[in-house]
Amino acid sequence: MARQYSPKSTRSAAFKRALVNVLLASGSLILALGLMELVLPLLHVFSIDEAVYQVRRPVVQYIYGAFHPELRYTLEKNMRDVRLHYPGKLDYTVSTNSQGFRGPEWDLSPARRNVVLLGDSFGFGWGVAWDETAGRLLEQRLQAIDPRFQVINLATSGYSIKEVVRCYELYGKRFNPEMVIYVFCPNDLESISPPVAPGVYDLDYHPQPGDAEAFARMRERNQPGYWSWDKFRRGSYLHAFYARYVRPILSRRIRLSLHHDVSPAGYDYPPPLPATTEHPDDAENRFLLYCLARLQRQVNGHLLITTTSDKTILVRKDDAQNLRWILATYCREHDKATFVDFEDMARRTPDGHKLYFKYDDHWTPEGHRAAADLLFAAMRRKGLTRK
Repeated sequence: MARQYSPKSTRSAAFKRALVNVLLASGSLILALGLMELVLPLLHVFSIDEAVYQVRRPVVQYIYGAFHPELRYTLEKNMRDVRLHYPGKLDYTVSTNSQGFRGPEWDLSPARRNVVLLGDSFGFGWGVAWDETAGRLLEQRLQAIDPRFQVINLATSGYSIKEVVRCYELYGKRFNPEMVIYVFCPNDLESISPPVAPGVYDLDYHPQPGDAEAFARMRERNQPGYWSWDKFRRGSYLHAFYARYVRPILSRRIRLSLHHDVSPAGYDYPPPLPATTEHPDDAENRFLLYCLARLQRQVNGHLLITTTSDKTILVRKDDAQNLRWILATYCREHDKATFVDFEDMARRTPDGHKLYFKYDDHWTPEGHRAAADLLFAAMRRKGLTRK
């Protein structure tokens, strides 16, 4: 007698088969993704390794930042040779003084001839030892002329131009420096304040209730031993593969951001444009000029401004909208300001990649030496180093 199947039992069997197929497919996908996560590090694909490093690298202000009610943060005070390490890509130590800035205690004696250095991670010396930083190298050159010279480094990793100006107003003015050096990075303008009046901007940090606690939680999330699914996901090789190979297919903007223009033979970066004085009157440029003018008013001595121009800019053709032309024009229009064009030098240097870390946009020791040489030469030309 033939076995009878009810419609209900047939549907149940079909559902079970479909469920098994879904589970098998899901398991196979998970297994494949897991194998990719294990295999990708072994392939040593530069763009993927770089993307993982950018997420996993130890960021000094995230791990050792200290909340500051007027600057948002400095670093912890009195740190001693704290190591920041990422295997094969980053290894340096940081010490801070009693004010939470990198370097030794400041000598406040009136006999000192002070130079104040301002900026973000480039001026701070991300990735290099203290004695390899541009500020320390410059100090050694100046002290060979006059031992009274002292370079005070107020540059702090992550500062925007707002913190740069406020930091000088809070700390730098007390030294009555002969010279102030601003190591400008284009991302210093990532946070633009809206004008509070025509041509006037509020650069102050206005802490809100709970900001200090939020900063402490941010620090906790960035400690080496902290684990979360989101932290794992963002630092995974699969996420890096998606960011560098899948997203560019879906987004023209991302494709353009990863594009490298052709450089002349023997050079790593396209050549510089001739200097230009035609700048658009846009919100970014107006804010930049206001900040420079406000800093200049606080400086009794000479203001030197140099560019850093990280590799994301250098690997593409020079652009008339490059912010360094704003800096150059500003300095031409002010007798007590001098522009030092690091980007121009980097573009004209054969094998210019040696000025920057391979996996990072920051200066190598060679880059810091080149910056110190440029700054010292500019000071000599201006007669700023006489005894």
